[in-house]
Amino acid sequence: FFSSRRRHTRLQGDWSSDVCSSDLPPNMNNSYDYIVIGAGIVGASTALKLKQQGHQVLILEKEKSPGLHQSGRNSGVIHSGIYYKPNSLKSNLCIRGRELLLEFIDVEKVPNRVEGKLVVDDQISKIEDLYVRAQNLGMEGVSIFDKKEILEKEPNCKFKTALFVPQAGVVDYKVVSEKIISKFLSLGGEVKYFNQVNAVKDDGNLKKIFTSENQFETEFLINCAGLYSDTVAKLDNLEPNLQIIPFRGEYFTIDSKKSNYVNNMIYPIADPNLPFLGIHLTKTIDGNIEAGPNAVLAFAKEGYDWTTFNVKEFASIISYQGMWKLGKKYLKTGLSEMYRSLNKKVFLTEISKFIPDINANDLTPRVSGVRAQAVDINGNLVDDFVFESKDNSLHVLNAPSPAATSSFAIGEYIANKVS
Repeated sequence: FFSSRRRHTRLQGDWSSDVCSSDLPPNMNNSYDYIVIGAGIVGASTALKLKQQGHQVLILEKEKSPGLHQSGRNSGVIHSGIYYKPNSLKSNLCIRGRELLLEFIDVEKVPNRVEGKLVVDDQISKIEDLYVRAQNLGMEGVSIFDKKEILEKEPNCKFKTALFVPQAGVVDYKVVSEKIISKFLSLGGEVKYFNQVNAVKDDGNLKKIFTSENQFETEFLINCAGLYSDTVAKLDNLEPNLQIIPFRGEYFTIDSKKSNYVNNMIYPIADPNLPFLGIHLTKTIDGNIEAGPNAVLAFAKEGYDWTTFNVKEFASIISYQGMWKLGKKYLKTGLSEMYRSLNKKVFLTEISKFIPDINANDLTPRVSGVRAQAVDINGNLVDDFVFESKDNSLHVLNAPSPAATSSFAIGEYIANKVS
């Protein structure tokens, strides 16, 4: 992709501070080797990896700080990778990403807790199938628990059979995103906040990027715009065979007086027909129990509540052929999710399947998140990561959960692919 230039290299996974920064002269003309759009955790990780290779790298971000959307509005779970098909891109990046993430947060002293989770189901056959998958993935310490063993880990859990997965944990990904950006800046990387990308133009072997505040040029553009990744791709004259549909994930925090009801995490077995996991219980890094998320269609890409409505974005959603086909497939599920969103008692019923003695007064809504879910033209929910290349650009068009856990591996994957 590039003309020959001198690069610095380093061992993968070495997050110590004595890394090489670029030997290129200071940037005086807004021209860069790479421009990354988006300062979420995926964009930040990608930019950091490229900077560690010795390139001049700029991140363009429309907000005032990193990780304000998907990266800072999630359950904070460090995923084990057990749910994903062995040797799939999603599985490989999650497992590799988890290793790199744990290494980074250990070096950077980011508070975290890795004490495992219980995956529960009434059908032992499902537990056994998941156990086989864990063995195929080479995951150590994964065990099928009976009722006695469950109660030793989670004394309030109602289920009689579970799979214990020791690799799972929790961290605050907003803090991780900020630490990555801090590391990136310390190596000479640049971030321009309040710079929403409005246009992308080809100029020979360069890309010209026009923002709300300035103009930049780059040898290679990397789109990590999350909820707006399809929009940015179209600015680059790419016509992806998918569209980002925003699904709001709503959570409740359980009264702190009952924070001892869950020690770590209690998860259901995911429905293989849906990429949405469903409601689960997580003890966050600050010691609160969170329940959620559900998944309801948002009326804007940043539609964090029922009252946020963007006419242009909603029109784009409902006029998309793939959305109509999706609606036909999952009408019942969608209506159920909406009903649960509007009725706390229904949400409470789901929580009560896991643990007892929780009532409606114990539940306080917490900040919602919006998931950037790619839907293809045939109405299929795209489950795996999607990367699409163009001349001098690469677009991350789908980065669903576990993208935060996988972020360092995604950054490594992209950096190796483009350089």
